[in-house]
Amino acid sequence: MLNKRGLLIALLLWPLVACSQQPTGGPKAAKNHLYAVGYAPISLQQPQDPQQKLLHAMRASKLDAYRELTEQLSGVLTSSSSVTNSNILQDGPVTNSSRGVVRGARVVNSYPDGDMYITELELDLKLYENLRLGR
Repeated sequence: MLNKRGLLIALLLWPLVACSQQPTGGPKAAKNHLYAVGYAPISLQQPQDPQQKLLHAMRASKLDAYRELTEQLSGVLTSSSSVTNSNILQDGPVTNSSRGVVRGARVVNSYPDGDMYITELELDLKLYENLRLGR
């Protein structure tokens, strides 16, 4: 009976343990630090010149990483509405927005990977708080 009970507890706790493991391949999370990664496709940038495409993708990936940090710091405002006609769902748009100021973030890595340009940012939360409070 004890072995069955232990097995049952292990099976129930397994998803919690599996979810708490850190994914491999990304930056190791340091205490009191936030990390964000931004992506941008190089080939889909508007300029015709390949060097300009790369510069635009670099900028776009950095902005995407800052957007990710803003969402982590300030949260995401979600708004949705639904329209029904005769109890049949007609429309259900969902919009998200995030707004905030990120201070003290630093670029950890910035590089092309295939057709994607990737920028990794790190934010020390202690530094962020000091800058936010004007210290």
